[in-house]
Amino acid sequence: MKQMDRWFRNLKYRYKITLLVLAAGILPVVIMAVYFLRGMIETTRSQEMDNMENVIEQAVDTMTNQANIYENLVDYLSYSRELRDIVGMEPQSDYLTYLEYVDVIDPLLQMPQVYHNEIAGITLYSESIEVPHGNMLLPLSQAEGESWYSKLEDSSRMQWTVIRGNSPRITVSRRFYDDEESTAVLAITLDYDAMLRPFTDRLAENMGGLILDSDGNVVYSSVLMEEKYHPEQPESLEYIQQNYSYFMGEMEETGWTFCLYRPTQLITDSVVGLILQSLPVLILCILALAVVGYFFSKGLVQPLERLTENINQIQLGFRKVTVSSVSNDEVGVLIRSFRRMMDEMNRLISEVYESKIKLQNTEMKALQAQINPHFLYNSLSIINWKALEADQEDISKVTLALSTYYRTSLNRGETMTTVENEINNIRAYLGIQLIMHDNSFKVIEDIDMDAGGYRIPKLILQPLVENSIDHGLDMSEKEEKCLWLTVSQDGNDLLFEVRDNGVGMEQEKADEIVSYHSKGYGLRNVYERIRVLYGEEGNMDITSCVGEGTRIQIRVPKKTEEKK
Repeated sequence: MKQMDRWFRNLKYRYKITLLVLAAGILPVVIMAVYFLRGMIETTRSQEMDNMENVIEQAVDTMTNQANIYENLVDYLSYSRELRDIVGMEPQSDYLTYLEYVDVIDPLLQMPQVYHNEIAGITLYSESIEVPHGNMLLPLSQAEGESWYSKLEDSSRMQWTVIRGNSPRITVSRRFYDDEESTAVLAITLDYDAMLRPFTDRLAENMGGLILDSDGNVVYSSVLMEEKYHPEQPESLEYIQQNYSYFMGEMEETGWTFCLYRPTQLITDSVVGLILQSLPVLILCILALAVVGYFFSKGLVQPLERLTENINQIQLGFRKVTVSSVSNDEVGVLIRSFRRMMDEMNRLISEVYESKIKLQNTEMKALQAQINPHFLYNSLSIINWKALEADQEDISKVTLALSTYYRTSLNRGETMTTVENEINNIRAYLGIQLIMHDNSFKVIEDIDMDAGGYRIPKLILQPLVENSIDHGLDMSEKEEKCLWLTVSQDGNDLLFEVRDNGVGMEQEKADEIVSYHSKGYGLRNVYERIRVLYGEEGNMDITSCVGEGTRIQIRVPKKTEEKK
């Protein structure tokens, strides 16, 4: 979860908006799809239930009409005077009895079978019948051996009995009563398939049908389903009710319960099939939404991306603003405000830079003006002191060194000089300092004369040497004091190093020398001139250790022409 959150936070704003548009578009589609899916499932299930209800109602109505015909036929025969006379007929000769049967029974019981094909036979069982007449007249004792006889009620109501097996049949039976005594039984045998055809013919594919009698016994069971939908217990009403969509109806005349059922999964599968058919259209809509969202977010975020790129370029040192906008929305206002801010910043930077150059030039001139009288008076004092001692050679050396120093320092008013002139200048300066200090320290030079022709700012070594003498060597009590002057080349750079073995200082104090809060004007002036002239390519580094001395190193790029 944290990785997902981190990934989303780091995602570009354009893709965030694209995802937002997709989510805003897909979420309602998904909600509507789920809603319509449920609605379609419910509608389909309702239609299936209505279809099953219609099937059962039509089947029950048709079978009820047939049952009414059979019951009316039974009523007609039961109350037929001819049939009752046969039941109550006095015993007579077999021939006369046979003639009576042929004249009365055969037309009476055979005619219904002609008009109703589903009637397999009509049989009258009576105690008065001693000689059977085909299958139409039989002694009552033979009825007692039939399976339906035991289910007859002691009333004149119709009894519907179903016999299943290899030769299934349906029997409609009824008792004859003479006063309160049952003297005969009338039984109509119906063709099983013909009787149930109004129900069985309406069973369609992936349907199942079940008929139970009033005692819960199975009258009929059939399953027309694929193997995967086939019920494990096709003759269990409870199992079907728990696992299938079903509809039930009753037939009052027979007391039968009809159940028609279909797989619930089939309904869901049919709806899913419809959805799968429309899935390509849904995918195309999502892709179209993604494309629209991408270009929408691109047009929305592109000004921000250009603004971000411009800001990154400014961080790299390119202060030119390239982004613009004419829109009046928040992004357009932000871009225009950024342009105004950068224009003002560039103006201020230019002003500060120009004032910095002017200040450096002013400080340089002030330094030169300060140096000229300072050394002039000191040099004249030395000459005067040496003259008093009448040492002609020393007077000559000091005078010569002073002349060289002022010549190289002034440099005809130019701010740039050569490495060779700068070395001559610092040598003249050190010559004067050695005489002033009675040669109390030693100067060790390591100068690469091949670098003499490169141009550098003038008077960048004198403040370093002066600092080493005044704050390092003069304050040291060491017997052997040394000052090292090194000039070397490092690739495209020139390296100048002034090092002493004086008292040194803490490194934190050394780091503050070139800061604006430092009291050391000379070193800070050199550092700022180098930074103004060379930028990041020029640098001055100071390292020091208490009791060991100080090292000051200047690095500037090689220049063969004067920097304008």
